[in-house]
Amino acid sequence: MKLKPSLPSVRLQFRYVYEIIPVIVGSVILLLNFYFVQPILPAITPMINVVGALIAVVPPTLFFYSRYKAGKQIEQQFIFFIEDLTQSINSGMTLPMSLKYCSKRNYFSLSPYVNELAAQVDWGIPFRKALTTFAKNTRSKPIHRAVTTIIQTYNMGGKVSDTLSAVGKSLVEIGKIKEERTASVHSQIVTSYLLYFVFIFILIILQTFLIPALSMPEIPGVAISAPSATQTGQAYSSGFINFIIVQGFFAGLVTGKMAEGSIVAGFKHSILLITTGYTLFSFTSQFQVKLF
Repeated sequence: MKLKPSLPSVRLQFRYVYEIIPVIVGSVILLLNFYFVQPILPAITPMINVVGALIAVVPPTLFFYSRYKAGKQIEQQFIFFIEDLTQSINSGMTLPMSLKYCSKRNYFSLSPYVNELAAQVDWGIPFRKALTTFAKNTRSKPIHRAVTTIIQTYNMGGKVSDTLSAVGKSLVEIGKIKEERTASVHSQIVTSYLLYFVFIFILIILQTFLIPALSMPEIPGVAISAPSATQTGQAYSSGFINFIIVQGFFAGLVTGKMAEGSIVAGFKHSILLITTGYTLFSFTSQFQVKLF
């Protein structure tokens, strides 16, 4: 009998559509701002840039991060699934009965995959094949490693309940290690944010006070080959904005990697740093004070 595509498998198709649309809309806003709005109303250009950048970056990041959080929840609920499955088998249930019992429990994001696994085994699909499909659909490396261990034990004729119990204990220990790592790097995360905003403060001081003082003033009626004060300020401003974006992007990625062990988790830090830094610098650089 030919099976219909499973729900988790269908969800894997077109998974980046919602990310692409905001990027296109935000990019169009930035281009229109650069070619049409900036020459006419330069004062509101930074605000439109912030809006366009937020539209282009925030929704895709939220989608990516929601998938990341769902993946973390799947890994956490997989531990409870393994424990329930082990207890069911030890109580005398067969494997299909145990899976059917577990499919009635709520494992949140993992529930669709458990239901699919139970249905496939109930339809007569070999447990090894169904479990392999289960691991593939979850797209989780820890689950894939655990399933590989279970399948190898199952093929060798070992006791499945003992293997499930050992796998569950190892996953619990790994989770504890990750939590301890997150708690230990909290102070480093705070330090990373402080260093970034000190960096922004220095750039604001340079752009607002120092550069206007060092720039050559424009003298009406006198031709000067050197760049004017306005041109010099704009050149430095563009360079500083590039520094802010690059520094905020990589600082956010490093912070996410330290805190949660994932580059994807760092995107939310990158967005926060870049948006805050760019907004502060763009609006404060509108006011330039000459010291001399």
